[in-house]
Amino acid sequence: MRIVAFPENVWRVDAADQELRVSLVRQFMGKELVLRTMSVPDVSALPQTVGKTSNRFFLNLPREQGVVRQLQFPVDVQHDLKSALTLQIEAVSAWPEHDVYWDYIVDKPEDQPKMLKITLVIVPKIVVDPWLQNFKSARLLIAGVSLAGFDVNVLPQALRQGSAKVHVVASSVLAAMLLLLGIAFVLREPYQQRVYAAQIQAEISRLQPEMKLLVKQEAEWNALTKRYQTILRHVRFRDSNLEALKTLATLLPPDTFLQNYRYQNESVIISGVSASALEVQGALEKSPVFQGVQFSAPITREPSGKDRFTLTMSIEARQ
Repeated sequence: MRIVAFPENVWRVDAADQELRVSLVRQFMGKELVLRTMSVPDVSALPQTVGKTSNRFFLNLPREQGVVRQLQFPVDVQHDLKSALTLQIEAVSAWPEHDVYWDYIVDKPEDQPKMLKITLVIVPKIVVDPWLQNFKSARLLIAGVSLAGFDVNVLPQALRQGSAKVHVVASSVLAAMLLLLGIAFVLREPYQQRVYAAQIQAEISRLQPEMKLLVKQEAEWNALTKRYQTILRHVRFRDSNLEALKTLATLLPPDTFLQNYRYQNESVIISGVSASALEVQGALEKSPVFQGVQFSAPITREPSGKDRFTLTMSIEARQ
């Protein structure tokens, strides 16, 4: 029994061994809701049981009254799949193609993207035709025949009777409503744009003085921030320079004389003479102010016996 995309009530007739199980089913969006269920001895008793109805009938035959086969085809044949399956009927069943009713379900396995998995459902006409005659004698419209458990309709289109009148009318009404909604949406957008544009322009005009003031204040704040950073940098460098000079005056041995001092970008270069240049380096390395104390030129010996040296060091970063 095919699943419809709009609410429709159908009669589902399940053929059992001794009687027919009849259910009034509402189908919508792939779901089914059973409204009524009853049992009747045969098709001739259906008119008295269900009463006058325009709903379609679908017959579900027991699984053993048909044949189900699983086939695989390349994806390339899907444009002419029905013709390919017609040639397979006699190969997979005991009847020629003209003696059966059949339908199929197509599935595309994720692990085999280039293959089609076909579920072929075949029911011989000698099984279906007596049922069609019984429904015709009872003046009931049968729109489909399937095997229990399979969502197929083996009944050819030419033999399907009845029409879902309510479904057709409702679909037409829905289509008309969608059309009107689309027209309203198309006309609504330009109107909304004009209204929104006017509202936005009014809001811009209202906020413009405040925005100008904010921009001016932001420019002033940026200028003050730059001045503050410049002053802070000068103060920090000045303090570092003074601290470096103070440390040198404190730590250098008494027999050490500086002839040159240069401070730049947190680095200090000194040169001079001392009784022991290595002693000068060791004293500065122990200082908490300097780091990376290294000789930037070879140590030379003066005629007086003292060492001439040049040292480079950096000032420790403050925490």
